[in-house]
Amino acid sequence: MGEGLYHSRDGRTAYAEPFKGLDPEDRDLLDWAYDDLVATIRAQLTATWEPVERAWRDRSSRIIARNRLHEIWLTGDSYGRIHITFGVRSDLYETDALARSLVDDRAEVFFDRLQMSYPLRVRTSPWTSAERIGRRVAA
Repeated sequence: MGEGLYHSRDGRTAYAEPFKGLDPEDRDLLDWAYDDLVATIRAQLTATWEPVERAWRDRSSRIIARNRLHEIWLTGDSYGRIHITFGVRSDLYETDALARSLVDDRAEVFFDRLQMSYPLRVRTSPWTSAERIGRRVAA
């Protein structure tokens, strides 16, 4: 049986496949593709965000950016997908409710921007996904 798609109750997740079509034996190229994904994500963020180095959400999820309410973390899987989660900071206490009330709308804006650089997919069940459809803004 295959590996299920990542899910977090603390945020919204979409995934990219930055290694698709690359030689799985070329470690340097794979590292470059991962670093490019991180740089692209950080470039989509406003000045209120700060890059984070060497911080982990859990054993398999690396935090790459954070602001006062939210953080973005990446979780890889054995299929070469990188699950990108825009979620509530794990260290909030007084402002947790505020962060949770804003996470859905802010995540959608973030993923709309990121989708201009990477095709994104979203989980439709623990084992299936679909192409992410961006929000449509009425004129």
